Amino acid sequence: MDKQPQKVAVVGLVGMSEVFGITPSKTRHQSYRVSTHLKAAQNECVADKPHGTIINISKERAAFTDFPYPDSTPSHCPSAKVQEYIESYVDHFNFRDKLRLGVSVEKVRRDDAGNRWVVDIKGSEPEYFDKVIMATGGNNRPHIPKVEGMEQFEGDVLHSRAFKRPELFKGKRVVVVGVSNTGADTAAALCGHAEKVWLSRSHGVIVIPRKRDGIPFDHTLTARTMAFMGMFESAFPRLYELIFNAICKKMQDNAFKIRPEWGLSPAISVLHALPVISDNLIPLLESGDITSVPKIKRVTGPREIELTDGKRLDVDTIIWCTGYEADFSLLDPSVDPTRNTTPKWAEAIGSRGKPLPRLYQNVFSLDYPDSLAFMGNLLVATSAFPISDICTMAIAQIWKENSPLPSIDEMNRATDKHHETICKLANRGSVVPGWLRQSDWLAWADKAAGSHVYEHLGWGLKGWKLWWNDRALYRMLMDGIFTPFVWRVFDGEGKRKKWDGAREAIEKVNAELTAAKARNKNKKSR
Repeated sequence: MDKQPQKVAVVGLVGMSEVFGITPSKTRHQSYRVSTHLKAAQNECVADKPHGTIINISKERAAFTDFPYPDSTPSHCPSAKVQEYIESYVDHFNFRDKLRLGVSVEKVRRDDAGNRWVVDIKGSEPEYFDKVIMATGGNNRPHIPKVEGMEQFEGDVLHSRAFKRPELFKGKRVVVVGVSNTGADTAAALCGHAEKVWLSRSHGVIVIPRKRDGIPFDHTLTARTMAFMGMFESAFPRLYELIFNAICKKMQDNAFKIRPEWGLSPAISVLHALPVISDNLIPLLESGDITSVPKIKRVTGPREIELTDGKRLDVDTIIWCTGYEADFSLLDPSVDPTRNTTPKWAEAIGSRGKPLPRLYQNVFSLDYPDSLAFMGNLLVATSAFPISDICTMAIAQIWKENSPLPSIDEMNRATDKHHETICKLANRGSVVPGWLRQSDWLAWADKAAGSHVYEHLGWGLKGWKLWWNDRALYRMLMDGIFTPFVWRVFDGEGKRKKWDGAREAIEKVNAELTAAKARNKNKKSR
């Protein structure tokens, strides 16, 4: 007799990909009945983004693994286009009936006696599930630093999460705290509305444009380049860090002239602060529309702040662009992955009070790995859509027992080793708790999901066969744009489902890149 499909609850907005990836149309088996519980309303899929925000990763590298962006969408599109893309994705795969919008989950707890999970929903009876994916992500609770005297400030104070309409700040004197991608976008959006815009920094940072010679800079990240970088990082991590910092700085210096008075140089390591991707931050600093200032030391009056250099500013509004931290409060304390985390983490200066969960591969609970997984708690240098897609495929195949997990002891040892590395980084400076070595994680997820990308692009038998039998595809995959469709081009061999349109999508993207390079070459030769 066939097994009854197991019930899976996906809690949170990051679960958009999970509900799609774990259902039969994307796998090979009718194994799960999935429902996603979202507190967001119908039109809040792209949350917390002001109108006009432009994505930093090109659409060619930011799509789901089996659903390209429309041809009419620009490579770097505004948030409204991302919203449209998500809506079309939902409709294309007919998953809207799996989404339970406007639901407020109060608690997720374990019922060991019934070998199941209990999801408490506000205003409803408890619901029971065989498995749970906590998809609330790592960016669900604003992180706001403590500043001396803040209680006496009488102006407006908000986190970037609440910043939607820059026109509301017309005539205001605004200080934006944090030189990050969000900080740069927020400060730029205020220009033309606010009377004065300051961008407060606590350290230097590298700034690079979205494009180089008219080509999105991330189009140069080929599989060959990434494989070399991954091997180099594993063998010589500190040397890799130095070289990677130098490469990023060269990209910056080729595009911009950084003035000393801005305080952006010297930049701290990209391991502690990702490069700011912005086309307009430097021009706005040059024009004086944005003024770069040091860190806020304290609040000295109802509308006055003092900077670390002693200068005082009269401000109306403070906008914190200081990031987020994970919030595991929906979970019963007995299964909270941060309850017994590595003690050294809290002692490290770079932890900044953020929680560090104990999760295998930053995904699986070490208490109930066969029924509790987490999404959005890993930092990988690409878009959230393909990464969540790949992660979902891995979870699905592991829970279907098509791919094995190590023993609990082995998973604990692997997590201990990872935490030792991240604590060392945190002793040097700020670090995101979801940090991991990208090449190692992708290799694990590729194998678990059954994508077989690394096998076909490696030195094994499958790699040699692909090179011999289909050299055109091999070259595209190795030296072309490393698109998300790569993860669906090979047969899953009983695991994740292949997308028949993957090769065509890969060929199309690379043909467009070749044409763009030719146009640029012709322009330069004129």
